[in-house]
Amino acid sequence: EYIVDNQRGIKDPIGMAGVRLETDAHLVTSSSIAVKNISRCVNEMGIEVAGLVYTGLASAYSCLTDTEKELGVALVDIGGGTTSIAIYIEGACSFSAVIPIGARKVTDDLAIGLTVSLDSAEKIKYYLGASLDPADKTPTDEISLTRLGLKEETKSVSRKTVVEGIIRPRLSEIFTLVGQTIKKSGFASDIPSGIVLTGGGAMTIEASSCCKRVLQLPTRIGNPSGLSGLIEEISSPSYAAAVGLVLYGASQQQVVQASKRPSLDSLVKKIPLKVTANK
Repeated sequence: EYIVDNQRGIKDPIGMAGVRLETDAHLVTSSSIAVKNISRCVNEMGIEVAGLVYTGLASAYSCLTDTEKELGVALVDIGGGTTSIAIYIEGACSFSAVIPIGARKVTDDLAIGLTVSLDSAEKIKYYLGASLDPADKTPTDEISLTRLGLKEETKSVSRKTVVEGIIRPRLSEIFTLVGQTIKKSGFASDIPSGIVLTGGGAMTIEASSCCKRVLQLPTRIGNPSGLSGLIEEISSPSYAAAVGLVLYGASQQQVVQASKRPSLDSLVKKIPLKVTANK
């Protein structure tokens, strides 16, 4: 927010009259070495880096609504190795944090528990998340895995063993850490909109129900929106950050273009003038 002569809550001070202008800003910092390494990897692919954006901020651009941001909401982006948290209060990102644990730990647990490779465990994890409804109360406990084409000879696994014995404990650990981080932020009582889960880890079976149970807050899965065209393949929480980067870049480009206002001289040159000589 901006503060003009001790008047708080101002979103855009342009055009206002005042003597003293202050701002209350939230800064997101990162290791300079990590930034350089990521930028170098992207540059080696032949892509020029125009800027860097915090994962939680990018995902918020594609998954959160204006109403949620205004009322107060916490976005939780579960990636492979990390979980990013961004808390929005009164329309602005007021807190951000990164937890060094992600959905890859669920894959590791499945690989150890089922004695399969990491690739097979990843296939099993996404197969469960895509094909099984957590509210399904069917008595069938065996899950056939023959259609996945795994290298191992595993033909079926027990749903109770996989979900309740392997996946759920790890998800509970992740959301317990998320809850502790939100509590430390001081905004735990200021997010009536609850939690918006996104990222590839949000597609894990029972992720939403586990988050709701551990944090005791309303929870929904955040699918990216804001782009048009052939977007069926990217309408998944896995692409929330990527879609958010596109939307963020477009918004910044609009700001730059709006700031480049034509000068008076250039406008006068474009006006056709007709000069008539007096006799």
